[in-house]
Amino acid sequence: MSQAIAPTRKKREKFKDNLLFFGKFLKHGTKIASIWPSSPQLARATIKKVDWAKCKVVVELGAGTGPITEAVIAKLKPHTHFIAIERDKDFAKILQERFSGMPNVEIVCGDVRDLSNILKERGIKHVDYFVSGLPTPSLPPAVRKRMFASVRKHMAPGGGYSNITEIPLLYWQYYKKFFKHVHFDFVPVNMPPAGVYHCKSIK
Repeated sequence: MSQAIAPTRKKREKFKDNLLFFGKFLKHGTKIASIWPSSPQLARATIKKVDWAKCKVVVELGAGTGPITEAVIAKLKPHTHFIAIERDKDFAKILQERFSGMPNVEIVCGDVRDLSNILKERGIKHVDYFVSGLPTPSLPPAVRKRMFASVRKHMAPGGGYSNITEIPLLYWQYYKKFFKHVHFDFVPVNMPPAGVYHCKSIK
C-alpha cells in the first residue's frame, strides 16, 4: 500500500488561511501560537524525529489551519493512525473540509484538556508520537498540567513529543521540567523565525 497524499492547497486557499490565522491572533493574542501559520520548513522540522516505520499512532495538538497536519499526512504509513486535534471551530472546519475521508486520518474539534477522553473513545491506550503547534508555555498552568498528565499517561515506551516555538531556546528549561532529553532545532525560514523542541523520556 502507498502513503497517503495530502491535498495541496492553492495559493488562494493559503492566503485565506493566513488571513484567518492572523485575525485570530489579533483577537486572542498568545492563545494563538503565532501571528502566521507554520512554514513548510517548520512543519517538516516538527515531524523529523518521528519513526514512521514503527509509529502506530501519531497525535497532533493544536493543528491550526493544517501545515503540520499536511506534513504528517505526506509521511503517513498505512499502519499509522493519525489524529489531529484543534479547539477552534473555524480552524477545525478547514481541517475537516481538507482532510476528512483520508485513510487513517481523523480530525477532532476538541480541547487538549480532554485528550485522555478523546483517545479513550477511540480505544487508543498508547501514542507513539505527539506533535504540537500549541503555545504550550503560555497556556494556563492548569491546562498545561492536565495536558502533560495525559501525554505522560498515553505516551508509548520510547515515544516522543515535538513542540514548535517562536522564541528559540528561551523555553529549554521549561521542557526539561517534563522530559529527560530535549533537543532544539532552529528554523529561520518561518515568519517569524522559529524552532522546534524535540523531547524524549517524559518524567
